[in-house]
Amino acid sequence: MSSVLDLHDSTLRLWHRDELVESPGYAWWDGQHFRFGVPAMRTQRRTPREVNTRYWSQLSTQPLSPPLGQARHAADLVHAHLQDMHRLAGEPSDLLITAPGSMGREALSLLLGIVEHLPFRVAGLVHRTAVLGAASGLSRGQHVELQLHQTQVTPFVVDGQQVTVETGQVIPGEGMLALQDRLATAIAGSFVAQTRFDPLRSADGEQSLYDALPGALESLRSVGEAQIAIGGYQARITRDDLQSVGAAYGRVIAPLLSGDAPILLESPLDLLPGLVLPAVHHKTSGQRLAAVVSECASALLQTADQLTLNRSVPVVTSGGMESSTEITQQAPASAAADHRDITPPTHLLLGSSAIPLESANDALPEAASVATEATAARLALGEASDLQVNGQPAENGQVLCPGDELSDASGYRALLIVVGD
Repeated sequence: MSSVLDLHDSTLRLWHRDELVESPGYAWWDGQHFRFGVPAMRTQRRTPREVNTRYWSQLSTQPLSPPLGQARHAADLVHAHLQDMHRLAGEPSDLLITAPGSMGREALSLLLGIVEHLPFRVAGLVHRTAVLGAASGLSRGQHVELQLHQTQVTPFVVDGQQVTVETGQVIPGEGMLALQDRLATAIAGSFVAQTRFDPLRSADGEQSLYDALPGALESLRSVGEAQIAIGGYQARITRDDLQSVGAAYGRVIAPLLSGDAPILLESPLDLLPGLVLPAVHHKTSGQRLAAVVSECASALLQTADQLTLNRSVPVVTSGGMESSTEITQQAPASAAADHRDITPPTHLLLGSSAIPLESANDALPEAASVATEATAARLALGEASDLQVNGQPAENGQVLCPGDELSDASGYRALLIVVGD
């Protein structure tokens, strides 16, 4: 695999040989040294004045406000962060860099100037949405990129043998940090309701809650609930507790999305309860990004005087890439045909009971039923006229996927899951 640096500030990644370095775009001045990534992220709530999270999204040579340690401006922090990642990854000599479309010409020019003072060479610079589009196997799509402080929505389309990105749009203020704030507030409300303890009343409790968010979302996806312990108190969190957060985010970004092109989501958006969008969505990942860059490396290489953001990537034709995206949530029935080659759900999670689908029909509302096949699970509505899938009206014959939620006006809630052997 070629050495690849992915400049996604929610989690920067550097692949070199067998090494993968992941480092969120947080910089912390601990009083003597700068520390980046996870250590900085896990102290942000305790020491907010000593942590900066905007130096990637506001890359410039303007003086930092407020100042941070010995750094004069964001460019100093970017230089130190890249130097730290380069060292941790085993000091590769050449890097192919993927960058978001939100990095303008001035920021990219400054980035290349910074790299001139680092011990590696930029072998190519490419739009990360074009790479993820090439990994998707789709003929067209929309990439929703959750950055720390904003969301970028970028369409892409196959043009001949190239995947090319179109002009993207940014929603300021709707980034990872804002989403975490809303999730933390919702979970804190559950803590207060169940234990009378509010984890947001102390810096330590707040930090512990934010640290628990990734694991909680994973648990909600796999089993429908999560147990979070903070300060000697424990609360049970369900998907219902966070439905409003995902629904609100969906309403914000929906106006930028068309209903006739699939949507690519990266973690944690693919895990967010209540998120309903106007088209079927697929999960993609940094690992797929790195694999495509490696496969297309020869076509992406640029000389020093050619370095500019490449907005096109060759269509990937190697075996297995056509189905490299995983469809994670049911869209309207018109998109049901896209639910191919996906592991079907095996159980219905109702409350704390996981019921095998073969015997789950008595646990469904009214006369609704699920027919299980070798490669799919299909919903038969019967008289269940108000049944919904992921907050949208259910349709007869609709394909169900792991993570889909069934609900109706009576308060019924059940989750489709996969239970391993």
